[in-house]
Amino acid sequence: MYSFGMSTRDIQRHLQQVYGVEVSPETISNITESVMIDVREWQNRPLEKSYPILFLDALRVNSCQDGKNINKALYTALHRSHDS
Repeated sequence: MYSFGMSTRDIQRHLQQVYGVEVSPETISNITESVMIDVREWQNRPLEKSYPILFLDALRVNSCQDGKNINKALYTALHRSHDS
């Protein structure tokens, strides 16, 4: 929520309204700062030369099986590895 521009008070109100949880702005700030340390480490990690990508999809088709019309899924998987 913080990364989307909500202030600590906005987050406090949201948690109260949606979940019925009372959290102080100071606690939210401490949690946010703790998470930001991990985010900064992740952002500054060394990158691999390439990353594989896997696309999964399915196509629904009507089929006749044992004299009955049924829907079946035709699954596809595409793999791509891109070197930078």
